[in-house]
Amino acid sequence: MKQESPVSRVWAMWLTGLTVALVVGAAVGWAAGVAVLMVGVLLEIGYVRNFPHLSGLLGFGGVDDVRAPHQPAAGGSVPPVTLYTAIGCPFSAIVRERLEQLRQELWFDLDVRDVTFRPQMVRARAVASVPTVEVGGRRLVGNATSDTLTSFLTGGQRS
Repeated sequence: MKQESPVSRVWAMWLTGLTVALVVGAAVGWAAGVAVLMVGVLLEIGYVRNFPHLSGLLGFGGVDDVRAPHQPAAGGSVPPVTLYTAIGCPFSAIVRERLEQLRQELWFDLDVRDVTFRPQMVRARAVASVPTVEVGGRRLVGNATSDTLTSFLTGGQRS
């Protein structure tokens, strides 16, 4: 299974949670609806935070990082990097953390754009799945190790 989250699936997850909360709120009472919504949000936070431990059980395989021993930054500079993420995508959090660590070594600007509730951005930028890393007109979609990210960011040049 690919280690990425289609934006449509992220939207469906949030819309389903909201719909369930509204139905419960209308049927039982609005306090119950709010409680259902809160429980759903807390479950999603727990899912994302514990995803590295759950990924194998869910059929995604491992999400362990692969990283060569610390090497100095590549000779050339890295152009600005854009990371498209969505709330609820566990791979977005993993890739963001890895990019933040690499940023300290490779010295690049990182622009993180959350597309969760921004369909106009999804259409305008043609983002079908998250996480999507964009640099210099090139894209890398899905989970990536630090080594893969470094190679992508530097155009395959490692020092």
